[in-house]
This record gives sequence, C-alpha cells and structure tokens, in this order.
Amino acid sequence: MLLIILIGKLRYIEIIKEINSGGTSKIYLGINTHTGVPVAVKELDPNLFMNENIKKLFIAEANRYLYLDHPNIVKLEDLFLLEQESTGYLVMEYIEGKNLKEYIKTYGPLPYQNAAMIITEALKAIAFSHNRDVVHNDIKPSNIMLSDFSEIKVIDFGISIDLQMRLDVQNMFTPYYASPEQTIPGMSVDHRTDIYSMGISLYELVSGNTPFANKGLDKNQLIQKIRTESVPSLKCYNEYDKPFEKKLNHIISTATMKDRDNRYQSCEEFIDDLSEIIN
Repeated sequence: MLLIILIGKLRYIEIIKEINSGGTSKIYLGINTHTGVPVAVKELDPNLFMNENIKKLFIAEANRYLYLDHPNIVKLEDLFLLEQESTGYLVMEYIEGKNLKEYIKTYGPLPYQNAAMIITEALKAIAFSHNRDVVHNDIKPSNIMLSDFSEIKVIDFGISIDLQMRLDVQNMFTPYYASPEQTIPGMSVDHRTDIYSMGISLYELVSGNTPFANKGLDKNQLIQKIRTESVPSLKCYNEYDKPFEKKLNHIISTATMKDRDNRYQSCEEFIDDLSEIIN
C-alpha cells in the first residue's frame, strides 16, 4: 500500500505498510517525507468514524495527547480528518520494538523483578495522565511498548476518558483486562480502573496468561468471573523469583480488588509497593 497524505498543505506522510490492527483502528508505518522521520499513523475504522460519539472521542484523544507530554507516553505529532472519506488519522511517534503481549509470546513470562520495573515505568505514564484527569481505560500488555532501546511507552489513548467530559464509552474495553465497574452498564469509572487493569497486566507478564484465560468461557461468563472472583494467587517455580512471591501476590491482589475503594488509590501507591521487589 502506498499513499501520500497532505497535512495542512505543509507536511506529507507516505504510508509504507500496515503494522497492526484492532477493533477500532489500523496502525500504519509511515514516513514524513519532509523530515525523513518514521511515524506511526492510526486510522479510525470508517464505519466507526460515521458514529458522531466515536468521532468526538477520536478528536478528544488528539486534544488530550497534546497535553500528555511524558517520556513514557507515545508522542502525538498531528491529527487530520478526511470527512469525504469518512475517516481520520493520528500521526504519532514511531516506536521500534515490541509490545509486551508480543514480547512474552516470543520470550515467555518475565522474571518478577523485570516485570515490576516495566510496570513501574508504565505506571509513571498513567500517573501523569491521571494527574490531568485522563483515564486510559484500556490498559493491557499490547498497549505497552518495550522499545529496542529498553524504553517503556504507553500507547493508544483511543478510548481514554476525560473525567471532565464524562463521555459515554460503555462497553469500549478489552474484557480480559476490564475492571468490574467497566462491565456494569451505567456505572462510572475513574482512575482506579487503570490500576485494576495494570494489576491484571502484571499478572500476565509474570505468568503468561490473564487470570481467567483458557477456561472456555464466553464473554458473559468471563464478565461474571471478573465481577465475583478474586484473581488467583501465583505459584512461583523459579528460585530467583521465590523471594518475591508473597509480595507480588499481595501487590496483584491489592491492585485487583473488586471494590475499588480497597485497591491502590493512586499509581504512586502501586509504585511504592513495587519498589520493594525492584530494590
């Protein structure tokens, strides 16, 4: 696929190839032909772009990204809309590397200390967004990048929620990582939903699976477990992880409490506990 896109009559992006796709968008590798710098171009599904609420979310994502300037958050470079083609694009910093889902699929589960260090860096990004009243709303290993330079970058604020706007994004989440409150129609979410999903992500990084995966569950059965069953404790089989087994299970349990009032109340609290594993 080769496409030249004009941005504001000043900049061109040459689309090289598709590199990823999801339920709401496709991601392409592109080149800014004025600078020669590679970029990631996110295209919203045209069918979704026709939905005015989702279009507003897409535009709001760009506006939020402008203020989320943090070393652990992928940088937004541009936004443009093509109404005649019923689609829109976000032009973002391109990260060479793997997302954490790809990484553990290739190399297997991470040692507890390594996972703790990675989640700590991701939590710094989420703490930054929370301090600006933005909830990511779709934290999962595939939305956390490990660059070839060992940098951690959180990506895809595409269904994030500005707590001042209170947009309705009911059912726009990934079930395996969803907090209980995300699965309840009409229930509001806040920053603690990201903390829950980060706890599930930590569980997957060290075990290779989400807590209720591979059980032959349909979506309704999975949601019932999310609402009612605690995340099972991990059993350590490696001697180098053994000293941290009890602490890690405590951290995951606290982050994934069903009642959000019993979870970590901030990313900083989560980070403080993780530091006992790292140091």
